[in-house]
Amino acid sequence: MPSYDFLILVGCGFQLFRVCRRRRSRTLSSSRERRISRLVSFLDRVQDDPLRLAHDLQAFSRDMGLLVPVVGKDVPKDVTTTSTLADATAAAAATKIHRHLRIQDNKNNNTNIPVVMAHGMGDSCFNSGMLSLTKYAAQLLGNGTCGTCVPTGDNQQEDAIHGHFKSMNDNVDIFATKVKADPRLSHAFYGIGLSQGNNVLRGYITKYNDPPVLRFISINGVNGGTGALPNCFPKLQLQDPAENVRSTTSWRSSICDLLEEQASKRAYSKFYQDHNFQAGYWRDPRPSEKQAYQTYSQLAQWNNEGSVINETYKANWALTDKFIWIKADRDEMVWPAEGEWFGAPDPTDPFNKDKILPTNETEWYTRDLFGLKTAEEAGKNVYESFDGDHLQFTDDMFKQWVTNYLT
Repeated sequence: MPSYDFLILVGCGFQLFRVCRRRRSRTLSSSRERRISRLVSFLDRVQDDPLRLAHDLQAFSRDMGLLVPVVGKDVPKDVTTTSTLADATAAAAATKIHRHLRIQDNKNNNTNIPVVMAHGMGDSCFNSGMLSLTKYAAQLLGNGTCGTCVPTGDNQQEDAIHGHFKSMNDNVDIFATKVKADPRLSHAFYGIGLSQGNNVLRGYITKYNDPPVLRFISINGVNGGTGALPNCFPKLQLQDPAENVRSTTSWRSSICDLLEEQASKRAYSKFYQDHNFQAGYWRDPRPSEKQAYQTYSQLAQWNNEGSVINETYKANWALTDKFIWIKADRDEMVWPAEGEWFGAPDPTDPFNKDKILPTNETEWYTRDLFGLKTAEEAGKNVYESFDGDHLQFTDDMFKQWVTNYLT
């Protein structure tokens, strides 16, 4: 498991009682230089050993259950698995696979709207799971529909690395360039995002939307940001009030507070926003962190929550005809899970699981900061959920979402 700076705190959330103390002792420091040193060391690895780094990143995501599994058995015969990433020939083989999927049978001269996929953290458009899911989406739409997963890197290792060590804005800009270069997407397309991939698609809608995303299916997107580390989530169901990790009387709560304070100190800086994708959607719900969030967060800028209001973002949002927000009711990666519907913690009681603001009570909705309220009033927003954890949806669920909303 990689122990890079900001995401070490996510790792600590998962292994709070086994490894946090050891890792925190190596990373806690009051100096800015020490705070960025771990990220710098991983940025060095991007240059010096990208193949091994990509392997580590995907292993981390695989352990966390973030990689999309292969859909059924109907996948291209030449698909390789992520376990081949360490081989010297992996990048070339993956590029061949990706091209095989993207180049559809143009002899049909089909006029169907293409479908574009965006992958989650640590995954890649060149991985067998994303390849098969993309092909499945196109098959569900039928009639020779073009299906493509648009990566933000030119090969498997770049795609995985950019999902960590390039900013949200940089990933969106690369995505937009690749979309623009694909003549099959020149008129419009449907978008399906998985987890962090929704930040790419949402960012594209916000900043560009040309050609437009006609319909956007957001599966477990970090749309409202994430405001607590895993294992520091308020309990969804309490058997005993003493188990509440946010209890003011709990020693465990103090550790969570420490980790989240350090997460915010790292995330809310220009250096981290520029070099770490996950820092871009960290949204500490505590009022004491609001100013730092508004000043530095790329998510805050997209939401028009900062000091500058960009009216173009609202105009771009209006170009999309339908938004389908899909929430995992038992999500253990994104907190609160309601953020996948653009809900948010109540700032007056930020870690109370029973006081999560529904979408229509959030500030970005009531003030219509980026166009969500306008979309709601136009009947463009659809809210779906499933009883499961992050990205643990079934093939049948995916089929239902695609056929219900993209056909």
